[in-house]
Amino acid sequence: MSTLPRTSAVLLALSLVVGLPGCDFSAEKEASRRAGEQPKKTIDKVTTDVNKAMQQGGQDSERLKEDQK
Repeated sequence: MSTLPRTSAVLLALSLVVGLPGCDFSAEKEASRRAGEQPKKTIDKVTTDVNKAMQQGGQDSERLKEDQK
């Protein structure tokens, strides 16, 4: 009777060892990849906003020069 729990434990361990490599961790990999890309997206957005503001500032500057003439 004492071998039954030991046998069950061995079978459970073997099933875990055999079953884990078959698991698909792509959801975790995808979430990790998205989290890693977030700083780049933020930098790109800020760069775009700054460029737009600089263009707008340049247009305003040109208008002021024309108004002063």
